[in-house]
Amino acid sequence: CIRKGHSVMVVTPTASGKTLTYTIPVLEKSLQDPTSTALYLFPLKALEQDQLRMLKEMTSFLKSENMVSAAIYDGDTPPHVRKKIRSKPPNILITNPDMLHLGMLAFHHGWESFFARLKFLVIDEVHTYRGILGSHMAQVIRRLNRICTFYGSDPAYIVSSATVANPLEFCQRLTGRCPELIVDNGAPAAGRHFLFLNPEAGAGITSAMFFVRCLRQGLRTIVFSQSRKVTELIHMWVTQMAPELKTRVSSYRAGYLPEERRTIERNMSSGQLLGVISTSALE
Repeated sequence: CIRKGHSVMVVTPTASGKTLTYTIPVLEKSLQDPTSTALYLFPLKALEQDQLRMLKEMTSFLKSENMVSAAIYDGDTPPHVRKKIRSKPPNILITNPDMLHLGMLAFHHGWESFFARLKFLVIDEVHTYRGILGSHMAQVIRRLNRICTFYGSDPAYIVSSATVANPLEFCQRLTGRCPELIVDNGAPAAGRHFLFLNPEAGAGITSAMFFVRCLRQGLRTIVFSQSRKVTELIHMWVTQMAPELKTRVSSYRAGYLPEERRTIERNMSSGQLLGVISTSALE
């Protein structure tokens, strides 16, 4: 469907290969037509970094003359890098709705070549855009559609989510498009364990206790919390319960400097950090 230029919505469980459903056709198109462009929208900066790392891994085997360019354009991007990206847009531009609205659509004349050659618009984690945020996002997308029409392009939409109950209705209201729905999941799934617990302490303290126990067993573990305050509290409780693990755990949330977040992400991937307590910023 995607190779034929059709818009699709992929709704399959986590770790089922949704990323490949848009990455492979986008890379194929970029190799066939080096002038084509694609726009990736993610709700969180950590997801942007993750996607860029994966793209670099997937394109590392290509010869230099066939290299597909990709870059992140968001609030963490230094001004001189933003200027370079605007002057020569990559094949794949990774950003978020805020930057699309404030940094691209508002200055679309400076992005004429990018929008004129736009073939794909990828919206991942689409379930994030609900309620008031979703209504704003719908307006941003309609504005993007008008600008694409103005410059003569008609990008195919590739929308994905693992947790949306009414995918077609939701996607149509958000994007104004009628995509083809993909719900078949052929990915393998590992066994799962469910634990029912009646804790004596509060949720935060209980989470900290389980976190420490997992770390002492050598299990790489992430604790997700509902707020920045709880994130820091759990981190403090963990270091008090297990001082020997102080250098192997970290908190992660919005508000940290971009350099600090990138360092934590690298240490997680390398295994230097055994555990992380985070808000949804790491999701």
